[in-house]
Amino acid sequence: MVFYYETGELAYSNIIQQVVFLGDYKPENVGNKEWRKVERTNGENELIRCILVDGRMIGALLIGETNLEETMENMILNGVDLRGIEETFLEPSVEIDDFFD
Repeated sequence: MVFYYETGELAYSNIIQQVVFLGDYKPENVGNKEWRKVERTNGENELIRCILVDGRMIGALLIGETNLEETMENMILNGVDLRGIEETFLEPSVEIDDFFD
């Protein structure tokens, strides 16, 4: 597995946002495999976008102060099976960082 970790900043409306790219965050890179995109937004300040293949996260794009960089990286590297919770694991009420406590 190729693992990419990039960070940068995005200036939008005079607000500088942290941008983190993890794993294979471009769905067009998965070839013929069926993929799924799961997103969560928090107003204009935060975006979490995850790319899943076969119920496992292969990449993520995080914009804003999400505090999920390490958690998402661990989920990708460990191949955490998200089948059954794909629709809900990004909800604010779910503490996904507890996967690794």
